[in-house]
Amino acid sequence: MAGEHHFHFTILGRYPAKLQGNEPAVTVNVATGHGEKVVHAGTLTMAEAEWEELVSALQKSLGARVEIDDHTAT
Repeated sequence: MAGEHHFHFTILGRYPAKLQGNEPAVTVNVATGHGEKVVHAGTLTMAEAEWEELVSALQKSLGARVEIDDHTAT
């Protein structure tokens, strides 16, 4: 099954830093699976810069198997 899994991220919220010097944060749901079977794998909250770096690395290595829905986009 290697190479068949895909990863779906749903951005739930983006939050400004509440303390001076802290970075804004993003919270995402993670789902993973293969074919039509997808399961919730967890929820992540991290700095925006960390999120951007993670997504960039995943997209470079996994390509179209990484999907992102941004529920915060207007």
